[in-house]
Amino acid sequence: MPEARASLPAALSRRSTVVLATLVAALAVFACSAATWVSATVQTTLQPVTVDVAGSDAAPAVTALGLVAAAGALTTAISGRVLRAVVASVVLLAGLGALAASVAVLADPAGAAQTAVGEATGMINAGGDFAVTVWPWLAAAAAALVAVCGGWALVAGRSWTAARRYERAGPDGSPAGTARRGDEIDSWDALTEGRDPTA
Repeated sequence: MPEARASLPAALSRRSTVVLATLVAALAVFACSAATWVSATVQTTLQPVTVDVAGSDAAPAVTALGLVAAAGALTTAISGRVLRAVVASVVLLAGLGALAASVAVLADPAGAAQTAVGEATGMINAGGDFAVTVWPWLAAAAAALVAVCGGWALVAGRSWTAARRYERAGPDGSPAGTARRGDEIDSWDALTEGRDPTA
């Protein structure tokens, strides 16, 4: 048991784990925005009309911020330390922004759906019944996870190295492959000049 507890921080700070979790949460936010968030039933001059309002219409910012977070997740996997911290902060803010936009729809579904309802019925500020589905709740939860993942990447990213894969460090701490690459370049230069590099 003590060994399992000791290995937990290392597992949680692993680059692939953080990036994958952030990407999944961001894509969940984007996917939720495509579903119906508000089901509005309004009375027109002829008959009641039901309009299903997608999250991308009720809260367009959620869709955009979900894509920003997904792009940020991929960027943290390949960026250097300074850029990684900046991108992780952007992911954190994107999650908070998507969370705020989702909560705004939950607080005022009629206001969030009015534009889509007006386009569908031709009526401005139409009254009626505006029922919230489960999707904005799920989007809010996913957005909160994105924000958590952004903070997670901000902290865990400090321990990520920028070294190339499969590159071992030499005795002095410098990459062992550096000297070998230098020798290979010298050999090619010698061949180009018509000299025998093995002499």
